[in-house]
Amino acid sequence: MIAHLQGELTLKRESYIIIDIQGVGYKVNIPLSLQMELPDLGEEVKVYTYTYVREDKLRLYGFLKMSDLELFEELLGVSKIGPKGAINTLSTLSAKEFKLAVAKEEIETLKRVKGIGKKTAQRLILEMKGKIDLEKVLAEGDDDSSVIINPEKEEAVEGLLSLGYSRRKAVEMACKEEEITNVEEIIRLSLQNLG
Repeated sequence: MIAHLQGELTLKRESYIIIDIQGVGYKVNIPLSLQMELPDLGEEVKVYTYTYVREDKLRLYGFLKMSDLELFEELLGVSKIGPKGAINTLSTLSAKEFKLAVAKEEIETLKRVKGIGKKTAQRLILEMKGKIDLEKVLAEGDDDSSVIINPEKEEAVEGLLSLGYSRRKAVEMACKEEEITNVEEIIRLSLQNLG
């Protein structure tokens, strides 16, 4: 099993990257939320990987943080959640946001993830609660709640959330546009920053 890859980032796409290691390009599937954290093309990147093997498939999934990889692996242990569902979860919610949603039994938060309905959200809460240190997660709280932004930026954040971005990413993108107060312009420029 490949535990991690470290090499030159040669291609970035919405759902995957290619890392060149001594002339061999490795295609690594990634959550959408990773895009903002990746280095520029040509720079070195290290990703922690999960190797998914089936009779007709061999895929690598990569994460910049070990905590994201660990959550991905835990999600795969939930019945009826495969790699696609797990990667969609980490594309929408950070590991901390997901754990808080499970700890607080926030079904609506989990339903923001593409492909997760009410029943799947309930199953996630039921099966994941035993794997999460609820007291520790609740004690840590939610970092994003301390971010103070103006009403226009808050509206832009809500717009970015409706497009599937995690609250953390939405806040980061909206807050980059310091001088702009038009909601549509903040969202447009935030999305440009992502690309």
